[in-house]
Amino acid sequence: MIYWSGKSTDGIWKRSFEADTFLELFNLLMSKEIINDYDYDVYDRAVLEKYGKTEDDEEFKDDDGELDYSQVQAFVDKRQLTDEELWLLIASRNGKAYYQTFERDTEDGRVEIGQNDFENGHYKY
Repeated sequence: MIYWSGKSTDGIWKRSFEADTFLELFNLLMSKEIINDYDYDVYDRAVLEKYGKTEDDEEFKDDDGELDYSQVQAFVDKRQLTDEELWLLIASRNGKAYYQTFERDTEDGRVEIGQNDFENGHYKY
């Protein structure tokens, strides 16, 4: 289980959520409008950046030179972010939740999730 909590800089806004995977947590936080962006799709942009692409690349334009978002979507649908990349993406999206913590259970209680909790991009727990 992944335990996420976030709060604003003034501490007035606070939220906590639990998820089984980082993708589930990402989708939950997006649906609650905590880490979303109204200007672009956060996940799609992250995938494009991972592969050194932008929506302005020629491969995503139609015959008239205009953006064909279905081509962008087809590119994104064939690729995915790792658990570690999702963890970092969530942490970087601090609009509403400037302060964030990610925790997991251990035999001794909860501990903060860190780099050592990932192996080859996959969450070990």
